[in-house]
Amino acid sequence: MSDLNKTNPLEQANAPHDTKLVVPEKLPRNEKVPEGYKEISFVCLRPDGAYESPSTIGIMCKRASKKVEGLDGFHFHQLRHTFTSNLLSNGAAPKDVQELLGHSDVSTTMNVYAHSTREAKRTSARLLDKVVSG
Repeated sequence: MSDLNKTNPLEQANAPHDTKLVVPEKLPRNEKVPEGYKEISFVCLRPDGAYESPSTIGIMCKRASKKVEGLDGFHFHQLRHTFTSNLLSNGAAPKDVQELLGHSDVSTTMNVYAHSTREAKRTSARLLDKVVSG
């Protein structure tokens, strides 16, 4: 095992067995990226930088939905949907959003989130109508 893997702050037990987990900002500036390195971006990490499993996140969401009124049936994925809808409805470029979400094609993003851009178009049309009608 290299010194690089010994100092890795991520828990490798929960990661795919054939993947080396390295946090790029933790690499010493003079250290080269290891051959075969695959960057993995996790949405949820523990405060110490360790990987947080999706099942744990699901359990936490279920507990929160029981404790907080109005969160009945809340799922973590709803945060992704809200994030994306807000980006698109506020004018973010669809290609940028596609890349942020990790969709392979911008059409996937737009097919799933087209309602956000339709509402943004309606809002823009109303604004234009106000400008034109004075």
